[in-house]
Amino acid sequence: MKTRTPAPRVVPAAMAAAALAFALAAHGAEPVNLNIAMVPVLDAEPFLYAQAKGYYKEAGLSVTFSSNDAGPAVVTGVLNGTYDAAAAAWFPVAIAIAKGAKLKYVMTASYVVKGPGNGHSGVVVKPDSSIKGYKDLQGRTVATNALTSLTTLTTKMEMKAAGADPASVKFTALPFKTSLQAVAQGQVEAAVVVSPFQTEGELAGLKVIGDPILNAMPANGAGLVLFTSEASAAKKADALAAFTKATFRAAGELKASPELQRKVAQEVIGLSAEVARKVPLPGIANQPIDLDALQKQFDAAHEYGYLAHPLKARDTVLGR
Repeated sequence: MKTRTPAPRVVPAAMAAAALAFALAAHGAEPVNLNIAMVPVLDAEPFLYAQAKGYYKEAGLSVTFSSNDAGPAVVTGVLNGTYDAAAAAWFPVAIAIAKGAKLKYVMTASYVVKGPGNGHSGVVVKPDSSIKGYKDLQGRTVATNALTSLTTLTTKMEMKAAGADPASVKFTALPFKTSLQAVAQGQVEAAVVVSPFQTEGELAGLKVIGDPILNAMPANGAGLVLFTSEASAAKKADALAAFTKATFRAAGELKASPELQRKVAQEVIGLSAEVARKVPLPGIANQPIDLDALQKQFDAAHEYGYLAHPLKARDTVLGR
């Protein structure tokens, strides 16, 4: 009879989270601190709702959220240890990984749902603009939150699909709110923003001509992801597992009720009642990242020259 050497034990996220909470309760230990940066957008609702409901505290965590609306900037903050993890679009993280950055996706808080009432972004123009569609963006000046952002990639993809030359656009980097003001004041001819900013623009009298993220990205594609460095993943593995479990708990409640999503958008995120009532809702994720959809996203990013080399989705996700 052969004696088999046991394989290394892999602790599922739920078990690790439960173990952390039990250990803290048993020994009266202080909560584990997590400093997390995020892009303050509607897709971040599961994180903010979990915090408001006390789910992180119940999981033995003390979570601090730091606001930052530029994905590339939070990538830098995670790599240099300023943040334990960060929430941002999957795209700038993929760019960094392709350049050799030791980063891993932990989870996604939102995903692409191509249904009525859903949305992720908008190309915003003046109401009297001659820009009626993506083809009309050729040769124009367009504001985006970062030159290597998902809004930039997907706008280029939609332009190409419409028969326009994406290379003809002059993209300029501005924070989302500032970009709306720049359109209104004629400093740029269009701006591509994420939810809820397109709705804020519409209510201020601007016009939305399309949702590039919704249209260009595959169904079930990752939206706003949580990512961490490989060093932090090793150092705070149990805490990140507990954070994921608590976030999915909140996400499950939100996903089951669009009315709750809109209520949280107003009461927790701080949107006005009118914006919260009208804004397109992102898909709320309470399951692991869809690797097939993520691979399609990577392939598109590589096709447009943003990735230094092709990536395999499975190699970039923690625990997969």
